Amino acid sequence: MSSIRDRIIQRMTDLKLKQVDLMEATGATKGAVSKWVSGINVPRSEFMPALSQVLKTSENWILTGNSTPEFTQVEPWDSNTPLDDDEVEIPFFKDFSFACGGGSISEAIANETRKLRMSKATLRNLSITKENAVAATVVGDSMNPTIKDGDTIHVDLGRKSIKDGKIFAICFGGLFYCKRLYNLPLGGIRIVSDNSIEFPEIHLSAQDVIDQQLEIIGWVWQISSLESW
Repeated sequence: MSSIRDRIIQRMTDLKLKQVDLMEATGATKGAVSKWVSGINVPRSEFMPALSQVLKTSENWILTGNSTPEFTQVEPWDSNTPLDDDEVEIPFFKDFSFACGGGSISEAIANETRKLRMSKATLRNLSITKENAVAATVVGDSMNPTIKDGDTIHVDLGRKSIKDGKIFAICFGGLFYCKRLYNLPLGGIRIVSDNSIEFPEIHLSAQDVIDQQLEIIGWVWQISSLESW
């Protein structure tokens, strides 16, 4: 197929799925799904895991058309299982808070032994290098419902320049957070939580950023959730 739109429609046809099925599986709005199947927009990265699951295919096939559309049998693996040709391992932090403050993030990444496996194609399509890819578990509800307590986030350490409204992993006051960041005049930063009722937004001047040792770790490009029974 020639485009992401065509591949999505192909799998919907093969599996007899409707747009509402994609909405329910991914949590995307009716308008967003309509734009996917009409070719106006492509699915954002946070929708790709659920979209590939409901379409019973891989993210790589949806994005590039490479490989077969059907899922292959998933074999059990552990740390001794060889990587596939299209896989890489990235550091996975169950608790990233200890790495905040004191300039210890790079050292923590180098020493982390836990890993997650992911597709090279996914990183390549987002222009993320393996060296800049890390994952971490989030604690707290400040970004609920976008990011829930216990969710796993994927962070691009190479993107630290603020793009208004994007979610970034940050160290602030010696603690690890995920927040939406906005630029303010004269080098200031606006820090916004999606759960704004419990966590009011914070405005920092350029001097506040220095005094409070705000460090932008990187851009949060994917959020993975697991539902509890």
